[in-house]
Amino acid sequence: MEREESQERIQAVLRLPAARRYAYFLQRAVESGEVWGLDGEGWALALDDAGRDVLPLWPAPEFAALCATRLWEGFQPRSISLSELLENVLPQLEEEGMPVGIFFTPQGQGHPTSARELIDALRAASGPVA
Repeated sequence: MEREESQERIQAVLRLPAARRYAYFLQRAVESGEVWGLDGEGWALALDDAGRDVLPLWPAPEFAALCATRLWEGFQPRSISLSELLENVLPQLEEEGMPVGIFFTPQGQGHPTSARELIDALRAASGPVA
């Protein structure tokens, strides 16, 4: 029964509009201290409308695993600590000009943001200590 409720909750979150999933991502990332990507022979990447690489991130491994299909088949959820994300990953993406795709769904919809915007949003969500 617990698993069914969990699946129902997961499906309910996936049905939220991209902006609401983004807010959920920020809250969950700050609470858990980690985010999730998909790793295979390196990190899974997507393409934005302009044809640029995008690093997709999720708030929990269950959501990332649901997207490990098609081009990402065989990829596994891998955590990134919030400190590693803020101190290393996002500054490197900002330097490279690579955007971030927050909380893709199995249908491919995600919330696009720049690395700088995500740094600022995560720090704001963390409160004055971050």
